[in-house]
Formats: sequence, structure tokens, C-alpha cells
Amino acid sequence: MMDQSMNIQMFYECRGEHSHDYMQILVPLQEAMRINIEETEYNVTSQELCFIPEGMKHECNFCGKMLVLDMKNSSNQENMLFLTNPVIVPMQGQILQLVELIQSEIRQNPQSKSVHFLYDFLYSKLMENHAPPSIQYISEHYDLSITVNELAEIERYSVTYYNDWFKQQTGVSPGIYLRRIRIEKAKELLKNTEFNVTNIAVMVGYGSNSTFTRAFRSITGMTPKAYRASFSMGICREDHLERRSS
Repeated sequence: MMDQSMNIQMFYECRGEHSHDYMQILVPLQEAMRINIEETEYNVTSQELCFIPEGMKHECNFCGKMLVLDMKNSSNQENMLFLTNPVIVPMQGQILQLVELIQSEIRQNPQSKSVHFLYDFLYSKLMENHAPPSIQYISEHYDLSITVNELAEIERYSVTYYNDWFKQQTGVSPGIYLRRIRIEKAKELLKNTEFNVTNIAVMVGYGSNSTFTRAFRSITGMTPKAYRASFSMGICREDHLERRSS
């Protein structure tokens, strides 16, 4: 069943000033849209999409066909924390294909689980296009041994400055961010593959089962084996699993 906090709809007008307590993507499909976001006006063509961060006031007076994607809860939400400014993205290549696929899925079956994965993948493509280099590096190389020194060097910052900068971007330290990325990948593998826990630990960057299990429990409150078993029994609710790591 598709996550009910995931909202993807087709709108035919957008009027008045408002804000949302979630991130949002607007995709005008036929005509250009003028939108004011925090007193700055943007012109979004039918070949672009507009990303609006959580809580940001925006106002438009648009009449036309528009795809609206509300990100209320998503597996990519941790990755998107650094996107704190509006972003206008050209729809080309994979992004254009994804938007077209989402439209097709909505027409055929709005509750399709495929819409959920397409939506998350679209956010991952936004992250790839707009994340700072060191955050991209973590997302692409989470299975390697990554040090703060290496990450600071990528951004050409001192380690002290980098730690402060990174926390401003994401709300957490580089170590906690890396751990969350690894555990999100591990959760996907536990749910969707039959690899054993030892193999999954290595695949997400942990050298031992005990280290992996401690990290996994710190994020989810469960061991990897218990997490996998809860899905096989159909009782796992992820919104009740997440725990803030310190």
C-alpha cells in the first residue's frame, strides 16, 4: 500500500498566498507559471519544475494543468534537508522521463506503489543535481570508510569549519548523517532482498555485524534481524521505528 502521507495530484489552478509544513514540487505541464516565493518572482516554464522548501510562503495566480507533488514523508527526506532555498530545475533527461512516468502512473492507478518509488527517485535526482559535493560523495560512497578530513577537503574547508557548516546544511553532524544514509540503504536491502545480515553490513560500509547492529538499533530501535522479521509478519510501521540518534 502506498504511503498515505505521499500526495501526488493533478491541479488545474493555483491561487493565493500560502505555505505548507512539507516540501513541494510544482510542475506546470502546458503553460508557464509565475510564482512569488518569499517576495522573489520566478517564471517556471512547461519544461521546468519548481521545488518549494517546507514552510516557505509562496503565491501564484495560475490557471492550467499542473502536477503537484507533496513530500510529507519520504525515505529521501534526510537527504533533502540541505535544500532550504527554492530551486527551478530544467526537465530534461531522466527528470523529464520520471515526470512523464509519474503522470502515466497517476492516470492508470493513482494508488500504485510504483508512484511512491518514482516520486522518491525524482527527489534523489534533485539531490544529485543540487547537493554540495561532499554530501553527494556520502550518498554515492556510503559503503566506503569516509573521514571528516576527506569530506572537508572536498569542500576546501578546515575540519572545524566543515563540521559547523555541515550541521547548518543538514541539522546533524557528518558522522550521524553518514550513519543514517547507511541504515536507510540497509533497510531497503532487508526489506527487498534475501541477502543475509553479514552481507548487508558489508554492503553498507560496516566491517562487523556487531558494529552494524549497534548502528541499526540506534536509528530504528530494532536489530536488523528483528526489522526484517517484522516485515515478514506484516506488522512493521516505520513511522513508529525511527528514533533520533545523538
